Amino acid sequence: MRYIIILFVLVSNSTFAQTYTLGNIQELAVRNYPLISQQDLLKNTEALTIKNIKSALYPQMTINGQATYQSEVTSLTIPIPNFKADPLSKDQYKATAELQQTLYDGGLNKKAQAVAKSISSIEILKNEVELFKLNERVTQLYCSILYTDALLKQMDYIANDLNNGLLKVEALYKNGVVFMNNVLQVKAQILKNNQRIEEVIATKRSLYDAIALLTNTKMINEVVFVMPSQVDIVEVDDLNIRPELLLFDAQLNSFDSQVGLVNAKTQPKIGAFFQGGYGKPGLNMLKNDFDWFSITGVKFQWSLGSFYTANKEKMILNNQSGIVKNQKATYLLNNTIQLKQKLDDINKIEKLIISDLEIVDIRAQIKNTTLVQLDNGVISTNDYLKEVNEYDASKQILIQHQIQLVQSKLEYQLLKGKK
Repeated sequence: MRYIIILFVLVSNSTFAQTYTLGNIQELAVRNYPLISQQDLLKNTEALTIKNIKSALYPQMTINGQATYQSEVTSLTIPIPNFKADPLSKDQYKATAELQQTLYDGGLNKKAQAVAKSISSIEILKNEVELFKLNERVTQLYCSILYTDALLKQMDYIANDLNNGLLKVEALYKNGVVFMNNVLQVKAQILKNNQRIEEVIATKRSLYDAIALLTNTKMINEVVFVMPSQVDIVEVDDLNIRPELLLFDAQLNSFDSQVGLVNAKTQPKIGAFFQGGYGKPGLNMLKNDFDWFSITGVKFQWSLGSFYTANKEKMILNNQSGIVKNQKATYLLNNTIQLKQKLDDINKIEKLIISDLEIVDIRAQIKNTTLVQLDNGVISTNDYLKEVNEYDASKQILIQHQIQLVQSKLEYQLLKGKK
């Protein structure tokens, strides 16, 4: 029964310990980030804007009404046999309802829709740029937590070494081989190692708090952060999908759309209309009574004034396009430099890790030998502690380089636009 209870406890702990990968944390951070709600607002705004632009193609109804008093009206002064025209009233009234339908607008509506879509695309991509920066920040925090986890494991290992050393020194002291001072030296080193452990735990707690705020989740001490698997490094000339580059392209497309809109404004417009009304007089100006009337027809309109500014507007857009192209070229150059530097860092760290492993192996052999020598009273406590510290330092450097390698590879992927 006792073994069953122990097994149940172990299974329960492993079951309820929350495990996160870098991808999980990035997804939670993006989902919780205030800007993510702005994505939906931008898309909704685009849809509404497009609907408003399209509404210009629907039949347009206009209702007018007027009442006027004229100082003079048209009259017939020429006598006509057997005909007498009553003079028109100086007070006249008219109420009309006019229905207009665009038949041809020179592509103005489609170009206006294209401009609206391009502007919305720019705003959405600006949002994407900020969200991608969030992934970079999360990656740094995640790797920092991995580093603190590795350090704590190493310090726990050193604590075991020091405790073993303390047992041997205390045994030597009891046998009168060493002085009490030697025992105190090992105890002091143990306390110093415990202080370092507390410092790392505090650092890890602050990192947990930062992750918890970004993801809106509760981070407890039992949380497990999984080390990312080996990150494949792609070549520098592979596809770069950074959101900044997509933003530059969207801005350039927007300028093209605006040029199309400028051209559409110079095109003639054709529409049909129907007007019905009631007034005094009606269409028969000689009938001085209230009457119904209607007019229907086709209307042609060509505003030549747009030609005066079209060329200048295109030149302005062309200049703005040139500025964006220069910005894109500058970004690509800097991004390529960063990628090359990151690859150099990766190659350097990989070589350092190879030598680090050899150093750690040598230091471990020396440390283990000095522990035997200490037990036999061949070396002093200081000599033993020195070798423990040397081994600890070499192992910490190895841990640092191992985490740096993972982080550098992840940062390289982010520089390429890959999450």
